[in-house]
Amino acid sequence: MDPKVVDISGKPLPAAPVLPEVWFAQVDHRLGRIEGMLSRLEVLVLALVCGGAGLLVLQILNVLSKGAN
Repeated sequence: MDPKVVDISGKPLPAAPVLPEVWFAQVDHRLGRIEGMLSRLEVLVLALVCGGAGLLVLQILNVLSKGAN
């Protein structure tokens, strides 16, 4: 095939992407999605821990207030 193939506008056609670049782009995309899921999981775990700690504090305050009476 002749390397001087041009499109309608007269510009040379871009070279096809190199296969490893495509593969690395797919891996980067998937890793980015995994990182996003992990960040959402971290927020969920943090919310559960803070909620549990809040309930524990309320329970301790309830026991202490009943003991003072």
